[in-house]
Amino acid sequence: MAEDLQGLLNKIQTEGLQKAEAEKNRIIQDAQAQAEKLVADAQAQADTIRKKAEEDAKASEEKARVTIQQAARDILIALKADLLKRLREVVKECSCEAMKPEVMADLVIQMAKAFASKGDEGVEILLASKNFDKVSEQLKGSLLKNLKSSPVISVGQNFSGGLQIGFKDQDVFLDFSDEALADVICDFVGPKIAAAIKD
Repeated sequence: MAEDLQGLLNKIQTEGLQKAEAEKNRIIQDAQAQAEKLVADAQAQADTIRKKAEEDAKASEEKARVTIQQAARDILIALKADLLKRLREVVKECSCEAMKPEVMADLVIQMAKAFASKGDEGVEILLASKNFDKVSEQLKGSLLKNLKSSPVISVGQNFSGGLQIGFKDQDVFLDFSDEALADVICDFVGPKIAAAIKD
């Protein structure tokens, strides 16, 4: 009986040890599986964070590049506008200086001669107010020799230098005002300035 009891105790002890060993192995395996899962989750999360950070950095870099390009375009546009404005002022000033009363009178006389030969019946001349007296004096005598009717000479309101000439029968209107000359020169030079700035 003592042997049976000892055998039973040995059997219980062996089975208990086996169960404990199996439980221990199961716990270790579960712990390892959980640890591996935690490591995998952490790695996946780290990869997601890294990828998002890279995308954010790339987006920020692209946004900064676009902003810089826009700022550069704005600066070039403002520079072009400022240069054209200054050019226009210089051209107007130079054209006012170049269009002296004697130059304007000679220009009108030459134009009147050319159009008088085509049967012109009337000339209308608009002068800047500052040159009106000097130019009209020079023109009245000379023009009357070349035209069938007296010219109409008056003050132009929309320009400060130069003159405008109209020929009735020819439907011709020639604008030599400081404004018109500035427009023509700026239209010619403007694209060249823009190209120089762009380059």
